[in-house]
Amino acid sequence: MSDFTTAARPYANAVYDIAHQGGTLESWGDALANLAAVITDAQMNRLLDDPELGKKQKGELVNQVLGDKLTDKQQNLVKLMAKNGRLKLMPDVLEQFEATRAKAENKLEAQVVSAFELSAQQTDELVNTLKNKLGCDITLTTTINESLIGGVIIKAGDTIIDASMKSQLDSLALSLGR
Repeated sequence: MSDFTTAARPYANAVYDIAHQGGTLESWGDALANLAAVITDAQMNRLLDDPELGKKQKGELVNQVLGDKLTDKQQNLVKLMAKNGRLKLMPDVLEQFEATRAKAENKLEAQVVSAFELSAQQTDELVNTLKNKLGCDITLTTTINESLIGGVIIKAGDTIIDASMKSQLDSLALSLGR
């Protein structure tokens, strides 16, 4: 676990609690996504690294960029994170907020990497299998990586299933001492 993840967790948990209690999960999710996009912008990154700018000024700068897209509470989050020198954690806060939200809604996003494009039937079967195995609704995103030769690699939360031909061949080569 990275230091960024650990440092971002209290912010993400606090934001989730505020958003859940206020019924504003969607609004907060959008705001965090916008903030993460602004914070990771190359030009903004240079400004946030500028030692000439004070912490308060950096927070004000981020709030100015997003203008009226942020509520008062969301602007206060920016000010607090700026004051604590934590603005660059915003992408991690977003990631943890969305993970907490998905868990509370009993949803999980799974990534499937396959050697070839999956048919609609294969995708449906994968979703149903994962849903039964993990006990939650699954949103599936797929990508193609021809270097796998065949099979798939599935990442769903903390679960990783590597059923690729490349992995099996690598294991076989290892067991043969090559």
